[in-house]
Amino acid sequence: MVEQVLITVGVVGTLAVITMGVVATMIVRGVRRRYRSARERLRGFRASPLNRPSATGVPSSLVISDLGSPGWWTAQNRRHRMWRAVSSAEHSVALARRSEVAVGDLPALTAQLTAAAGGVDAVLRASARSGSLREEDRAACDRITAAAADIHAAALSSLRSASRADTDPVVSAVQIEVAALAAGLRAAHH
Repeated sequence: MVEQVLITVGVVGTLAVITMGVVATMIVRGVRRRYRSARERLRGFRASPLNRPSATGVPSSLVISDLGSPGWWTAQNRRHRMWRAVSSAEHSVALARRSEVAVGDLPALTAQLTAAAGGVDAVLRASARSGSLREEDRAACDRITAAAADIHAAALSSLRSASRADTDPVVSAVQIEVAALAAGLRAAHH
């Protein structure tokens, strides 16, 4: 009996030591992997052509000047608004298609709009770096944003009309049924 207890304790102890060793190995490997990944990202950041480090290892003045430039921030803001509008248009057209409502040529127009937005975005990025955002660049961005808003509104209108067509008969049937049930209950009580 004592021998069996000692054997059981020995086996359990051995398994516990092995388990702790495996867990420790996994933790060490995970930490090493994250350390290497962070080190590689830092190397990539430092070696980027836009961010050549100086002798002190500090980013070049080009990157610092971009972040401090109001023109750069203006271009980023315009880009963000443009892509948010294009994404909203794409999303509403996709939902309309999945709902099987009338969308006409909106899917094709949305694809063309996305391609045009890519071109305008490239111009905005290049202009932001040099700080020379022209009025025609702003106007192109505004036209893309307005067209995306129009597509979004058209898809939303189609979704709303289909939703009304589906809900109006159900709502009127529910109202009739509720009124009939209430009348039946009143009649049953009298």
